[in-house]
Formats: sequence, structure tokens, C-alpha cells
Amino acid sequence: MNWRESKQVLEFKEPLLKGTLRRFTQELSDFFRDRLLSIILYGSVIFDDLAPGYGDLDFLAVVDDDLSEEDFESLIGMRKPLRSETSGIYDHMLEGAFLPRKMLSPDIKGRALWWGTTREVPWHSNQLGWLVLHVIRERGKVIYGMDLKQEIPTASSQFLLEDIANFCRSVPAIPNGDIHDIDWLLTSARLLLFLKEHRLSSKSEAADWGVSNAQGVWKAQLWKAKHLRLNPQLLDSAEWRNWLASLGPFINEAREELEAGLLKLDKPG
Repeated sequence: MNWRESKQVLEFKEPLLKGTLRRFTQELSDFFRDRLLSIILYGSVIFDDLAPGYGDLDFLAVVDDDLSEEDFESLIGMRKPLRSETSGIYDHMLEGAFLPRKMLSPDIKGRALWWGTTREVPWHSNQLGWLVLHVIRERGKVIYGMDLKQEIPTASSQFLLEDIANFCRSVPAIPNGDIHDIDWLLTSARLLLFLKEHRLSSKSEAADWGVSNAQGVWKAQLWKAKHLRLNPQLLDSAEWRNWLASLGPFINEAREELEAGLLKLDKPG
């Protein structure tokens, strides 16, 4: 399948986003040729909730077999120009994994590469996590090649709940004090919505849901977190910087409510 035949790329309305996806898909197709089996988008882009200047443009590229050392070097080199000052805003946001097909199953080892916005990391196991794999399987958008989503194993409830518990354990007692602290609030709302309604959502949708459905006073901060995520330039204001610096107690309260939701599921009846 030639990348130009992908109607899914054409469905995106934002010209700059469409241009980034076209160039990215063409570059991977030229490099891997027949070895490239599929490119799948996931994350905020599939929920029409991208936040330029803040978030990531998440992808999963599936290839036929393990990556070689030469592949690693070439892909790392391919990433560098996308971080340059002359690259577009969506180029900067590209982040994702290059996985051999066999590693769509998390229990199979191999040679893969994580392509981050700041650095690249070789993988010998699928480290996306069951929650991310569940989103890819259920909502991922194929923009090149075969639809391999159903080759991702179905996540058990136990695995999904363990991922949520791991998120709770990762919440810092003292936040970093930067703009990405709002993700602790937004992700807490997203996971709480998933626990209560078994529904996948964007961060913006989860924020709106949390304002009406969360129990703690932290929910009153969600609309600001959503607004700042979509408008990161607001941090030029001292008022917004002061608000961001005050989030520690609210982030921990959000974690506690999420943990309470997990405990409720563990209780019989």
C-alpha cells in the first residue's frame, strides 16, 4: 500500500498536521520499504484533542522483524532534524515506538526503539503498557499499511487495574512545578472516568466529566488544567504561574480519589 493511498491522513483537517503526517509516513516508507507493515496513531490525536506546544503526536510503527543496530542509528538520525528550530510544531510533537510485529504481544522479547521528543531508547520488550495498548487496539487510527490492531492481545481487567495502580504510585508527593504537572490532574480524571464508566476519553473530555462527577475539591481545578493545556502561552502570566505552583495538594487529592475507586472495585459485592 502506498502512503498516498491512505484516506485516513486526508481525513485530518489541519493542514500543518496533515503535512507532518504525510512527510513522516513517506520518510518511514522510503526507509523501511517492504519491512514497514503499519503506522497507527493513538493518544490525543485520535480524540481530536491535540495540544500544539504542549502534548505529543503519538504513533506506533510496526515492522516485520527486529531492528538492527543500523536501523537504530538511522532512526536516531532521522529524529534529529524534527527537533530543529526550522521544523514545524507537529514535527516536534512526534513520539512513538518502532516495534517488530511479534512484539505487539508484550510477553515476547525483541529489538525495538522508542522515539521520544527528547531522546531515543532501545527496547528489548514492549514497554507501552496495557492501558496504552488497550487504547491502540480499541481506538487506534491506521494511517499506513495493514490494520494490525487486533494482533494486540486483549488486556485483562487485572492488567488494566494494575496500570492504574502504577499510575497512582508514580504521582509525586511534591510536583515538579512545571506545566506538565497539570497532566497528573487530567490523567486522574481520565482514569477515574474509565474506572466508573469503562469508557476511553480525551483529556479535555475527562476534565469536563470530572468537574461534574469527581468528588474532591480538586475537580474545581480541572477546567483551568484543560485551558492551560490547550493554551500553554498563558504561563507568560504571573497569575497562571502562581496557580500552577499551588497544585500539589489537589494532585494528591486526585490520586487519593483514584485509589479509593480502585479499592472499591476490590471489595466483594
